[in-house]
Amino acid sequence: MFHFFKSEWFDFELVRLLGFAPYEGAEIAEVLQAVGSIRDSDAESWHTAWLRAGSKTEALAQEAEDRGDRLTARRAYLRSSNYIRAAQYMLSSRKGHIDPRMLPTLERAIANFRRATQLMDGDVHCLEIPYEKHIALPGYLYLPPAERRLSDGKIPILINIGGGDSTQEELYFINPTAGVQQGYAVLTYEGPGQGILLRREGLTMRPDWEVVNGKVLDFLEVYAREHPALDLDLDRIGVCGASMGGYFALRAAADTRVKACISIDPFYCMWDIMKGRMPEYLIHMFETDQGCAPDSFFNGLVRFLQWANFQARWEFNHLKTIFGVEAPSDAFRAMMTYTLSRSDEKEYLADVHCPVFVTGAAAALYAKPEFSTDRIYNALGHLRDQDKLKWIAADAAQGGLQAKVGAFGLSAHRTFAWLDQHFGIDRKIAYKPN
Repeated sequence: MFHFFKSEWFDFELVRLLGFAPYEGAEIAEVLQAVGSIRDSDAESWHTAWLRAGSKTEALAQEAEDRGDRLTARRAYLRSSNYIRAAQYMLSSRKGHIDPRMLPTLERAIANFRRATQLMDGDVHCLEIPYEKHIALPGYLYLPPAERRLSDGKIPILINIGGGDSTQEELYFINPTAGVQQGYAVLTYEGPGQGILLRREGLTMRPDWEVVNGKVLDFLEVYAREHPALDLDLDRIGVCGASMGGYFALRAAADTRVKACISIDPFYCMWDIMKGRMPEYLIHMFETDQGCAPDSFFNGLVRFLQWANFQARWEFNHLKTIFGVEAPSDAFRAMMTYTLSRSDEKEYLADVHCPVFVTGAAAALYAKPEFSTDRIYNALGHLRDQDKLKWIAADAAQGGLQAKVGAFGLSAHRTFAWLDQHFGIDRKIAYKPN
């Protein structure tokens, strides 16, 4: 596969953004122009290039909107939102502190995205989902246009859960844009430790995502009753997520209101990611906590890795931010709590009884299939064969990169094929006469 950067991670993030081009999230020439001014593993040049690209497309969107060109305005607002989102992405790598440019940049990306939602073919409802005290989870409910409605009654629903570093506006380019064309309603939201809730509210992440998604399901039930004209089918609710979002989807799937689950390239235990990156004896020293290697040893080791490698610098600083901790050793301990095993030595997945589609990626940056996909699939032995499916992609074009980056169309195709199968949806193509 062709590489734009020597850094595997910078290249991955570029392919991630470029992969949204078929769904109005990028324009090839705009991306290539931005890439030409980005220095490998340099956060500042990345920020500058994408902010410049986002500003240009924002101006184009406003120009098109002023002259009544709805299609061009929508597309340009979507691209601008995506470029500006990308501009703030690398900034969390700055010295372990949240860069003051991150929040206003992210807010600008969201504002442009919301302008685009007003120009979409189907209705988009902006949601405020009650969570705790005075905090609400921001969400979007995307509805299919009338001509895309299924003919078999109410509208099935897919809840698309974000991951460890995504925003729900980015998620639009994967399942919502495909789902509404397939006749589905798609709900996205941001929970603790994600997107604007992390940057603006400082709300940190939690491993028991079934609690978070349970609040969303509670809200959805009330919303459907209060808006009967929407024809939402509460008996056909699916959940999906990719990477860390895939882990969250599996946690959410234990709720009996969920009737199908798609978990794209998840981890079984987040700590397994570190096991693939550190020598076994160091892992053993930290896990046994025998005092032979104090926290200061591991914190110093991580600081050295961060000094030597930009990816490590960004990853550990981001982990500390989403977990709300100061030291790498505390981030390690937090990672251990994100697991599908339970303290009583039983499998959390034993509580999942809906059909599950779990995937893996041979070239994954984080969740290696042998530690994640295979283990998850094997833990679903209580499900009937027809109610579980495993797909491990070998090469990038077929979904071999983490979270199916660069193969979003294929991922969406398989996602909705699985949902169709288990929601009783039988499609027929109405060919036009010659």
